[in-house]
Amino acid sequence: MSARHPLTREDWIRASQRMLVKGGIDSVRVDTLAKELDITRGSFYYHFKSRGELLESILSDWRARATESVIQQLRNTRNSPREQLQRLLELPLHGNTAREAASTEIGIRGWARRDPQARQAIDEVDSHRLSYIEGLLIQLGCNETEARDRAWLIYAYQQSLSQVQAGADPEEKAQRSARLLDILLPPPRPEQEKDGTA
Repeated sequence: MSARHPLTREDWIRASQRMLVKGGIDSVRVDTLAKELDITRGSFYYHFKSRGELLESILSDWRARATESVIQQLRNTRNSPREQLQRLLELPLHGNTAREAASTEIGIRGWARRDPQARQAIDEVDSHRLSYIEGLLIQLGCNETEARDRAWLIYAYQQSLSQVQAGADPEEKAQRSARLLDILLPPPRPEQEKDGTA
């Protein structure tokens, strides 16, 4: 029988996020996690000073993976603003990975309804995501007010994709997203059509 690898800080965070999805934030307890992971509490305290530090780490990890990393990847593709928005709307359609990400986010949003720390994390993430979308829309020729309004619509639609019509055909969802992007984006300016930035 092979020796078991020691649990990392990330293992505890992932297990905590799964627990959050299954039972809400009140279920994320050191004893419960240790039992779930079949390990002693000592491993937890090797990585974290307290449950509070773990909860802070759950939020930091989620913010980094679900927002900062995603936006960085989209920016690094060198795609046009329109193509970046298209990729953004396709993210909720990416199978199990998208479902797990959506479940974690729903859990954190539920937590944020009664916890100021989680509420602050949600507010920061929403603001960062909306700012990114607004920036793309400004590149497409929107003024600031129009960009802000269109960004809210695009973001609200993207959020709904992970929660509504979960059983719909992925191809159908992708086609609908492409059609709705045509509605949500401003018409290309003549210079964008020429240089391919639309």
